[in-house]
Amino acid sequence: MSERALLKSDDISVFIGLAQEGSTSYIITGIELILEDGRSLTLVNIPVDVANAIKALRGDIDFPRRESLFDLLANYEAFKDELARTLKKVIIDELDMTTGLYTATVEFEDEGMVSEIKMIPSHAIFLALLTGAPIYVSKELVDLEESLDRDEDEEDK
Repeated sequence: MSERALLKSDDISVFIGLAQEGSTSYIITGIELILEDGRSLTLVNIPVDVANAIKALRGDIDFPRRESLFDLLANYEAFKDELARTLKKVIIDELDMTTGLYTATVEFEDEGMVSEIKMIPSHAIFLALLTGAPIYVSKELVDLEESLDRDEDEEDK
């Protein structure tokens, strides 16, 4: 991976809420990454099972009786041990401006061999939290998000 400015995530918060528009109700989910420079990056519309698994990992809720794949992995020690040995870091580093979807690069290292896998950010964050690996966000991406937010605020005026 090329060297670029990265901001480390110092903490995260996960939210799951219910919204209603007219007679339609829907679930709103997201992860807010609190960054070392005081800014944050919020990812919305993450899968509910990932949000719940992260909340369970953090001790915010109990693991459910009927587990998802994420709950199973969180409780499978052999998997966690092997993953912790090889997973080095997660970097949220791309935003597709056409779809509005983020991408994360997950870096693994095993016996001197480094490999990178592109993943859905919420899934990558789950793996990092599961193993204690650091989570980073590209500074360029955070700057872009702030710029887009400013432009949107100006259009609303």
